[in-house]
Amino acid sequence: MHFNPLQGKPGEFRVALNLSELEERAWSLLERSQALGFKSPRFETYTRRSGVVEIWAVLLQEFHDYYAATNPVVDQWDDALAELRQAIGAGHEFNLIVLCNFAEYLEPQPLAV
Repeated sequence: MHFNPLQGKPGEFRVALNLSELEERAWSLLERSQALGFKSPRFETYTRRSGVVEIWAVLLQEFHDYYAATNPVVDQWDDALAELRQAIGAGHEFNLIVLCNFAEYLEPQPLAV
């Protein structure tokens, strides 16, 4: 299966960092991510339709029940993600993708009456 930073499997929670766009700052951000509690990254390539190849570091990948509540999964990483976004800097936040493929986020919810 080919890696796609914007697509995941049901129940997947993933944090990925686009190293190609961050250039010389990439390694310091990887070091910072480990200091924030993320494990050693797995590196993946992604080829855009234009043919441009990007290098991504998958900092975290967990699989949960698709219908599980997302808060217990995501909340434990909120502080680390906020610090990592801050370290990336304004205008570059789009290089950090947090994927939450859970029913709570993706399926229409009934309206409260």
